[in-house]
Amino acid sequence: MAYYNGNGVYDYLAQHEEGRDFFWTGKDIWILVYGNADCEPMVLTVASANRPDAAFTNEEKNAVDMAAWLAGESGISVNFVRFDPARPMDQVGYCEPGMKKVSVISSDALRGHFSKYGLKMNDMGAGKMINDRSSSPYHEWQRTYMGNSVVVSDIDLLQLRNHLPVKIIELKRSYITLDRWTPYTDDYDNFILLSRLAVKSNMEFLIVYNRRIKNPFLDDISRLKFFRFDHREDPYCRFLGYGTIQELARQGV
Repeated sequence: MAYYNGNGVYDYLAQHEEGRDFFWTGKDIWILVYGNADCEPMVLTVASANRPDAAFTNEEKNAVDMAAWLAGESGISVNFVRFDPARPMDQVGYCEPGMKKVSVISSDALRGHFSKYGLKMNDMGAGKMINDRSSSPYHEWQRTYMGNSVVVSDIDLLQLRNHLPVKIIELKRSYITLDRWTPYTDDYDNFILLSRLAVKSNMEFLIVYNRRIKNPFLDDISRLKFFRFDHREDPYCRFLGYGTIQELARQGV
């Protein structure tokens, strides 16, 4: 079962040499940032839609290595969660630094592991609407059991320099035309969380928007809209301009 719906930016980068200067997790693997109610990042989690007892895949190893680097730079914790996409979330695979292998634990035990990172969870349910990449058993468990006092964002794209991340890039798309779209204030807690992770890791945080046409379907990446988001500035979000996917791939923003 696949939860990844495709993305024109990823597809372009995968097909061109410049894509070597970017990192993304691809399908069915997520690098998630969890923060407390104040949007302070507390733990980085690699979540993978794979059997809890399966051998590590190369994609999982790459994601774990990147998450571990980010955790080391930012001074926060890191862990790994694996869930079977074909089964309810009664058991998961779990690993963190110091453990020799992935252990199979209950979802209640998983909640306990997250609590020790300083995340105060409740049963109110998440307040933010899910997006089209969130319909997996793990993401539904996260919304149900972690509650609305935990802020979570996934890392869409990292721009690299000398093989190390220098920018976190949030990819946004909708049917709204480029001239009318701006980042939604409902997303600001998530953006603040990513901005704080970026600052702790000596990186920039950018938002890149493209239009997705519904009928006939087209993920239009020919023209992009760029924003810089920094929680230390007023306003947080600043419009940088428009550009092409080629400019993003070759030069960054």
